[in-house]
Amino acid sequence: MGLFTDKTKTAIEIRESGIKLLQISVNGPDAAIEACVSEPVPSNDAKAASEVLRKILKAYSIKPKETVLVIPRQSVTTKTLSLPSHDQSEIEEMAGFQAIKQIPYPKEEIAYGVSRIETTAEGYSKVMLVICHKDMVERPLEVLRSCGLVPSHVTLSSFGILNWLKIDAEFMVSLGAAPAIVVECDKTATDIVIADKERVIYTRGLTFGSDEGGDYIERLKEEISRTLAAFEKESLALKPVTAVFTGYMPAISAHKEYLEKALGMKVEFKDQFGIFPSGIPEMFRSSAASGSFSSLIGNAAGPDRVDLLPKKFRAAQSVKVKRNEAVVSISLAAAVLVLISFTVANKLHQKEELLRMLESKLKDVAPSAQEIGRKKEVADIIAAESSQRSKPLLVLNELYRIAPSSINLALYKYEDEKVDIKGTASALSEVFRFVKLLDDSKYFENVEVKYAAKRKAQDAEFVDFEISCPLSGKAGK
Repeated sequence: MGLFTDKTKTAIEIRESGIKLLQISVNGPDAAIEACVSEPVPSNDAKAASEVLRKILKAYSIKPKETVLVIPRQSVTTKTLSLPSHDQSEIEEMAGFQAIKQIPYPKEEIAYGVSRIETTAEGYSKVMLVICHKDMVERPLEVLRSCGLVPSHVTLSSFGILNWLKIDAEFMVSLGAAPAIVVECDKTATDIVIADKERVIYTRGLTFGSDEGGDYIERLKEEISRTLAAFEKESLALKPVTAVFTGYMPAISAHKEYLEKALGMKVEFKDQFGIFPSGIPEMFRSSAASGSFSSLIGNAAGPDRVDLLPKKFRAAQSVKVKRNEAVVSISLAAAVLVLISFTVANKLHQKEELLRMLESKLKDVAPSAQEIGRKKEVADIIAAESSQRSKPLLVLNELYRIAPSSINLALYKYEDEKVDIKGTASALSEVFRFVKLLDDSKYFENVEVKYAAKRKAQDAEFVDFEISCPLSGKAGK
């Protein structure tokens, strides 16, 4: 089996109409389904969804150790972009700027993630930009948090489908070099993914499923044909020659011959749970038979290929991780101190004598030390005032020191421990290169592009930009 991580991981998908949960344990080449549940939600309400999730966790004694939140493909917009960089941080910054142009919401109301498809020798990266309104992410996050769950990752169902396909290494080999079109069928939705052995190249989400009844096969065939046409128009990759169908299969299981003829390619029907020799635990077989779990299996197995977790939650999660690391470090340090204290217990009485002598000496020098302390406080105040007056000039000097020759600064505004600068650049990539230089400077932190727009002047193209540069605690020192 082509599994990826030795751990127990729980994937959860929360839609308006229901909740799916799948827990998988991976131990080297062996994998097993630990839990597989699908429950409807009575209303499109976070409180109702929270109650359903709590009941699921309690009824089946599920205790997630690591959780990943899966966002349905139908909730997002995707866009394939070519960006002038190989650097991941620059790519994410550029992608964030492009995301604003794709959906009609301000930057603070969107969530987005980037998956790299390929890089070129010319310095460009082809990426898939995944965008949605922040409510599509924050609502299910609220449900998880109300149940005491903090996801390590927020990802997209489409990438789980690729992971699911890769679990069966022998089947992947049988597909050959061309990309495959993978269709995950469910009762109320359908995911279409075009992927090669390592990446998702193209994806679409359909807002209908097998509950459509007799029209489902015909509508599905038409949408797959549209997807292939759009893919061939947009991509230079090989054309898929195999269609793999998985998920909830009753509505399509009798139509293999029709689909092969209609699509003009080989069709494979693949059991979503067939990769698990141990099968489904008895208590979960009813849920497993009533819906699609392929994308959840893949996202539980890993790896994580895109992260839609909003920046504010990433920052909070980072603080939590650091806090936990600090607690562990302190605990270990305390344990070491206890061991040391036992080792040197027989010498403590000698140290106590020494301490009494030192306390006596300290009492003698205390008045002089207090006077020196007062003088140092006055000196520090004078030094601080002097530094504040010269800081704007020092910061301006730093800006001109690190600005590349391709950057022309036109405006410098220093106010409230923050600098705003405007100027022009020869290319958009130069703006983001400048941002990286600013971030690397000890003077600035959390540098952000407020806008960047191309314009033409005298047959030459320029990029006007504005950058916000909050000062760091080291600025001017």
